[in-house]
Amino acid sequence: MRIRSDSFAFTLFLSALGGLTPLSIDMGLPALVSIGNSLHISPAAAGLTLSFFLAGFALGPVALGPLSDRYGRRPVLLGGTLLFAFAGTGCALAHSLPMLLFCRLLAGIGAGAGSTLSLAIVRDLFDGINARIKLSYVSTVGTIAPMIAPTLGTIILSFAGWRAIYATLAVTGFVLMIVVAFAFAESLAQVDPMAIHPRRLASNYGRFFRNPICLGYALVGSLSFGCIFSYISSSPLVMMGVLGVSTAFYGWTFAATALGIMAGAFVNGKLSARAVPASTLLSIGLITSALTALALIAVANSRWVHLGTILPLLVLNTFCAGLIGPNSNQGALHPVPDIAGVASAVLGSTRMLTGAFASLLIALFYDGHTARAMGAMMSLFSLASLLVYFGLVRPVERRAERASRRQESLLSLEVEEVR
Repeated sequence: MRIRSDSFAFTLFLSALGGLTPLSIDMGLPALVSIGNSLHISPAAAGLTLSFFLAGFALGPVALGPLSDRYGRRPVLLGGTLLFAFAGTGCALAHSLPMLLFCRLLAGIGAGAGSTLSLAIVRDLFDGINARIKLSYVSTVGTIAPMIAPTLGTIILSFAGWRAIYATLAVTGFVLMIVVAFAFAESLAQVDPMAIHPRRLASNYGRFFRNPICLGYALVGSLSFGCIFSYISSSPLVMMGVLGVSTAFYGWTFAATALGIMAGAFVNGKLSARAVPASTLLSIGLITSALTALALIAVANSRWVHLGTILPLLVLNTFCAGLIGPNSNQGALHPVPDIAGVASAVLGSTRMLTGAFASLLIALFYDGHTARAMGAMMSLFSLASLLVYFGLVRPVERRAERASRRQESLLSLEVEEVR
């Protein structure tokens, strides 16, 4: 029995595909020390499991997106979920760091298929406001994964050890593969037989990057993601190292900020259904995100650094991410429906590369005893996203709107003359 695209089950399915990435990242974080002890390596070396996963996620979609334009979403999803499942099994059985890192790289590629193609599937089946609404609800449901992942990883670690975490991820991959095989109907109306031909492939990627709307929205989304990843990568350092939050309570603070994203995406879906323009929602989200990040800098440099001042700002900032993400995704995908796989690949890769860069900046500038680096990096990325939107995207959109109005005026004059 196939899942209908207008059903909640379909939203849940797309959310689960996108949720493979946060599950893979956040469930493994509590296990880094245990992995180090088990494989006789340092915790820093164990931390490479995250770096290799992110590398696979960033690079995999570059190939998988075009492959889905050539062969369809379903076969590539089948391959991606199967690869993720086998990679999780390999991680659970690994007895050396090189083997573990290799399997994590493969897991990143497999997760990249799910995250990338969930966007392409939405573009295949929905357009305009309907696409914004669907992306909002997919994001709303998908936020459950990062909310529960750290706590779930901690529970599994305490009862069954770190290998059971990767075994759980493997089972998740196998379940999704079965759903794709038996319940997902191909969403791409017509494949492009030349999509992976080198010249056509270069042309399609070039077409995306030459389109200022596509490129602008991709930058807005990736820079906004850099702001969120600056928080994610620094949150354990700030919450537990600076504010003295316990490991158990840290999971609740992380869940609170994930709930902020969920609330923002839900509100975005409701307002989009009421025909509130995407430009309005994006403007509110980007401006508020920048203001809250700047407020974090002010708090970090004051005497009022405690959970009661920092957490509300973080929740409001992540709420803004729920407004920005669905609208920037839809804005980047809308002009190029025939190469949605390529476009989705660019979105996934640029966001993960930006997230990795944000994590690197936090590692370089964190001073060990303040929240300044977190506030500074979040401000850097949020302000950059704001500048790209108002400096690049909106001027181009306004010119296009004026040109469209002039054309409509000329057409109405011609009709009047004919009458």
